Amino acid sequence: MKDKNSKSLRTEFLGFFVISLVASMVFGMMSYIIVENLYFKAKQDIYETEKLNATILIEEMGKILEIEQTKDHWADKLGALNFDASLYFINIVDEQGSILYRSHQAEPQQKDYILYRAINLNGENGIIFLEGLYKDRPYEENVLVMVIILISVILFIFVFFRLANNRINYIHEISETVGRISQGDLESQIKISGQDELTWLAGNINRMGQSIKERNAIEEKMEKSKKELITNMAHDLSTPLTSIIGYLNLIKDRKFPDENKLVEYVEICYNKSQQLKQLISKLFEYSKLTSEALKLEKTNLDVNRLVDQIKVEYSHLIEDNYLQIELELNPEKPFIYADPILMVRVFENLIHNAIKYAKKPGVLKIRTIIENEDVLITFSNSIDKRQFKNDDMRRIFERMYIKDQSRSHGSGSGLGLAISREMVELNGGKIWSQLEDDQIVFIIRFRNINTFKL
Repeated sequence: MKDKNSKSLRTEFLGFFVISLVASMVFGMMSYIIVENLYFKAKQDIYETEKLNATILIEEMGKILEIEQTKDHWADKLGALNFDASLYFINIVDEQGSILYRSHQAEPQQKDYILYRAINLNGENGIIFLEGLYKDRPYEENVLVMVIILISVILFIFVFFRLANNRINYIHEISETVGRISQGDLESQIKISGQDELTWLAGNINRMGQSIKERNAIEEKMEKSKKELITNMAHDLSTPLTSIIGYLNLIKDRKFPDENKLVEYVEICYNKSQQLKQLISKLFEYSKLTSEALKLEKTNLDVNRLVDQIKVEYSHLIEDNYLQIELELNPEKPFIYADPILMVRVFENLIHNAIKYAKKPGVLKIRTIIENEDVLITFSNSIDKRQFKNDDMRRIFERMYIKDQSRSHGSGSGLGLAISREMVELNGGKIWSQLEDDQIVFIIRFRNINTFKL
């Protein structure tokens, strides 16, 4: 889940944009001011040079006019000086102010400077007026402005990407890691950096990779268990099936001495077929429990009442196997929230397990206990300690885990306790076993709904 204190990637990049924009604008303005000042000074120097050239030009004009006194030849003589007529407006007047010569008929609309020089014309005084214009250089200023704008844009891009570089590299790192994960490298992890949406995304990708890794591990374990289940079931199914085929062959070939032996062979085949049916039934039941299609119908269960019912139904079977059943029920009547049909199956499996492994004659004791907010249901019976080790307690709920004597007699499927665990866990409970002196105790734990609000 996204941290409330985390930054927004949008806000972060907007901040980078504003900083970059301000930096480029400040640079542009300062650059323009500096360049404008430098350009102004350079332009003043250029203007002084142009004015100096105009001064030299007017001096040369004065010398030519003092030599050439004929007005008709002034235009040719002055034109020979090869100057830019668009920049200079020349007027020659006598001392009375009469215009003797004019280079342009129209007066200039703009005058940047005016120079004059006194001359002697046939003993009379005259004056040359030169009205000059500085050369127009608008393109220079435009080029300078464009250069400043271009540099400012480049600076904006540089600053923005410099500020955003870490997050952009982080995006590349996330992309590369996702690519590696998609190719099966589930060990790849993204280093958590920052506090924005990218950080949140990186954390989710890391968790996703870890989740896929764990799921793959579970699937590999399940596949391995499935293969072991198939191997063990093939062995356990083949044992009674081989026996059935053997006896049926004896019957088919009429290799029995008398009718009593025939009846005995048929009885053995029937018992073995029942054993096969039980194995197949338990395998089907386990497959159904481990599938996602199973729907639970939970309700509030009176545990004491459920145990009483089990005792009534199975007391005859228990006594036929030289066991006595004892109940120790909590007077406070504990209630649990579970599927009653599945819980009856759990109790049945534990009773059948006691019938198989309990020391006989003996006692099967069932207790209901309220412990804080939990309800404990225990099944305990005496056993031959030589038959069980601590490793058995750890593996006893595994699929197809059967004690050697049960497998040799073909009396166990190895699925009863595994099915019981699946049923208990599907209902939100927990089941485990432990050794207490010469007793094996199976403990089922559920929340007591009298104290726990659903």
